[in-house]
Amino acid sequence: MSSQPLQDSSNTEDSQTKIENDFLFFKSLLKKILNKINEPSLAVFLDNALSGPLPSKGVELYSLVFQVLNMIEENRAAQTRRIIENKDLSSLSGLWAHSFKKMQSYGLSENDILNVLSLVVIEPVLTAHPTEAKRATVLEQHREFYLQVVKLENSMWTQHERNQIYKELEVTLERLWRTGEIYLNKPDLMSELRNVVYYLKNVFPLAIESLDSRIKQAWNECGFNSELIEPIESINHFPLVKFGNWVGGDRDGHPFVTHEMTAFTLDHLRQQCLEIYDQKLESLTKKLSLSDLLQKPPAELLDKISLLSQGLGEKAQECIARNPDEPWRQYTNIIHAKINLTQKNSPHPLRYNNPDDFIQDLVFLAESLNAVGANNLSTADIFPLIRLVKNFGFHLAQLDIRQNSTYHEKALEQILQASGFSDYQYSKWDEEKRINFLVEELKKPRPFLISHVLPGNEAQQIIKTYQEIYQYSLTHGTLGIGAFIVSMTRSVSDLLVVYIFLREVGLFAKFNQDYACPFNPTPLFETLEDLENSSQILKRFFELSITKNSLSYQSSIHSHSSEFQQVMLGYSDSNKDAGILASQWYVYKTQKSLTEIAKNHDIKLQFFHGRGGTVSRGGGNTHSFLDALPHGSLNGKIRMTVQGESISQFFANKITATFNLEQMLATTAKTTARHIYSKKVAHPAESLINQLAHDSYSAYSSLVKQDGFITFFSEATPIDVIENSRIGSRPSRRTGKRSLGDLRAIPWVFSWNQSRFYLPNWFGVGSALESLKTHNHSGYQLLKSEISQWHFLKHLIQSVESGLLYTDVEIFSEYASLVEDPKIRDLFLNQIIKEHSLTSQHIKDLLDTKNPENRLAQESLKLRQPLLKALHLEQVNLLKLWRNQVKLAQNPQECEQTLIRLLVTVNAIAAGLKATG
Repeated sequence: MSSQPLQDSSNTEDSQTKIENDFLFFKSLLKKILNKINEPSLAVFLDNALSGPLPSKGVELYSLVFQVLNMIEENRAAQTRRIIENKDLSSLSGLWAHSFKKMQSYGLSENDILNVLSLVVIEPVLTAHPTEAKRATVLEQHREFYLQVVKLENSMWTQHERNQIYKELEVTLERLWRTGEIYLNKPDLMSELRNVVYYLKNVFPLAIESLDSRIKQAWNECGFNSELIEPIESINHFPLVKFGNWVGGDRDGHPFVTHEMTAFTLDHLRQQCLEIYDQKLESLTKKLSLSDLLQKPPAELLDKISLLSQGLGEKAQECIARNPDEPWRQYTNIIHAKINLTQKNSPHPLRYNNPDDFIQDLVFLAESLNAVGANNLSTADIFPLIRLVKNFGFHLAQLDIRQNSTYHEKALEQILQASGFSDYQYSKWDEEKRINFLVEELKKPRPFLISHVLPGNEAQQIIKTYQEIYQYSLTHGTLGIGAFIVSMTRSVSDLLVVYIFLREVGLFAKFNQDYACPFNPTPLFETLEDLENSSQILKRFFELSITKNSLSYQSSIHSHSSEFQQVMLGYSDSNKDAGILASQWYVYKTQKSLTEIAKNHDIKLQFFHGRGGTVSRGGGNTHSFLDALPHGSLNGKIRMTVQGESISQFFANKITATFNLEQMLATTAKTTARHIYSKKVAHPAESLINQLAHDSYSAYSSLVKQDGFITFFSEATPIDVIENSRIGSRPSRRTGKRSLGDLRAIPWVFSWNQSRFYLPNWFGVGSALESLKTHNHSGYQLLKSEISQWHFLKHLIQSVESGLLYTDVEIFSEYASLVEDPKIRDLFLNQIIKEHSLTSQHIKDLLDTKNPENRLAQESLKLRQPLLKALHLEQVNLLKLWRNQVKLAQNPQECEQTLIRLLVTVNAIAAGLKATG
């Protein structure tokens, strides 16, 4: 066992061996802590997983071990990337240097590449779906631990200094051990918002600065002209990383997201953003200590100081008097004062009305430095701040407003009734009647309701929310408002209703001799049926004058060269409906058809991918996912949800956040370049996928729609525990009904993962491939040969392989033993085992070479499996006990204690698998 871990990253020792050595070291450290705090009996369980019941605190111990192992692996991955990049910066797929070389291979010149970069806008959208099983306070301690681990990588420390770091690690580990890991009460929205803001304020500003440095390094590595990307004037060529947020705006099935919460969130995000700039300007003032005795300041700078001083009055005199003979500091002090006025929402004429005015002042400052030859200072000190403002604006993250189409329908019906319509039963109208009515109404600027009339509850909630948006837009502009997302969009009228609500609060404007809206509804196509119907919905929507005029109006107010429509695609519900193969294929086909429809209307689509944490819900490797998008569907702009535990996995610290954001940016740029500059390659296997999707769907639906399946699912997985968990403020069912259709996709996937079935990741694929091989052997061989040629097919097959990797027949059979009816248990277990064997056989046959990422995952799982097995068996035993206690209506306190023990196992297994839902 090494007593000097993590200090020699430059040699060629295998990464997995390093992980194992580091793991041994930290287990020894943990044993030392347990002995110190009088828990010696627990130390033995670090090396010997049990087959029987775990001792008291045993589950918590294994959970902590997994948390430590996850951070060791995260650090080792970062160090391995450093070693590789030190040899060849372009050798890592998905990062900037690799993407630049790929763009060169497509025939792009340096200027072509710059043009592509200027098109790129990625927008990770942070959500608070109930998938993060760790408390915020635990996540904070994880960050501290990770930084200490990284600190040990530095070889400069003396042995005494290293010993001090070991002591710091001991303290952090002990703190983690003594901290209650699970939520004993459901977190409220404020807790979720605080967690999201932590990343926005403390991680992303650092990551964005690192990203820009890495673009420049990669540019130079490829031998490009540095003069094209170094000067301050090149700043508009850099791609943008904007952020979205659902906490405080996503009210789909979430009764606690009120209009007050939405208003607070909008204001809070803005204030936190301005606070960042306040801190940055304070730091900048300290740096710009240039004396006018050593360089003559430009006359324009002195004139600007004089002009702004007159407007600021006494405050300006303070700014100037504070730094005599240092005009650059004086000017920065004045900018700082203007930001302070903006923070206070002061009516002062010199407050910043928008971020562009702030950027202009910063650009002027940079140019004044360049005028005296201080280009290095402007690049190092001003460039990063301008980039931050370009990415964050004054809003930090756009707040999306999401609600279900059924809720909207009910609200409009209440508005019509309160307005005195005799035929107010909107829910009973057919689609043509709805469209005709709404289109005619939207030609008029007046609202339905007069001020003192109160409609029903749903209508009141929507109107109050939209009124808050109107007030925010009136005061601060529209940039802080994101998408108005209509969950379960099933018709054109579902989209038009959003315009009605916006008109109701005054968010309409006269434009081109007609009325237009500054916001556009975003359809969310989720189920298989909705994906199939999406083309005809969008086509008709684009043909309506209100849509065309509103898109044109939005383009004019945001100075866009094209009209953009956002479309959100859901991976979770379509997977729950149809299984992974059919779901992924229908999402792919939908993107192709919608892109063509938009092109015919001279509109560009920005796809918003509702990705979950696991591959069955669209998750997995980001650059592989982006590469797999259909040709022509990516024009530089893309949004993607980052849900629950994925936020901490992707963005826990600056190093990891920079890597994951670079993958998103660089691969988006590369894929956009391929879509624009390269011809679409015909994939002969494409004609086979329709049949595969059909056969896979048939096999999947025959399982989940079979009599008794809900009973099997309810008893063979810990779904009842997960529904009682305290890991998110949102209810796990949309309306509370006990049906599969009403169950959210997240707990559906979470429960299958916990019990190691991983069923949504693979079920139905084996049957579809078996049918193809039996009835069309040449087609099967064609499919096999196309995997290496077609990004989509490769991504799909490797995603299925990834799901199979984590499946464990022995363990999920233990969970199946919980099913009380032996006929139901044997019926479904046999079907699942048979399909698992079939799918594994075909995936192995199709993938001749192993996916290196899955190989690493397999090695990681091997380390975890003994402890995981013990945890699964503990969970099965506790499930038996708890369900029996509930059935017999025993002491509620005992039931609660058993439930808490179960929730701890859920956390521990989630940490071990590095996945929830």
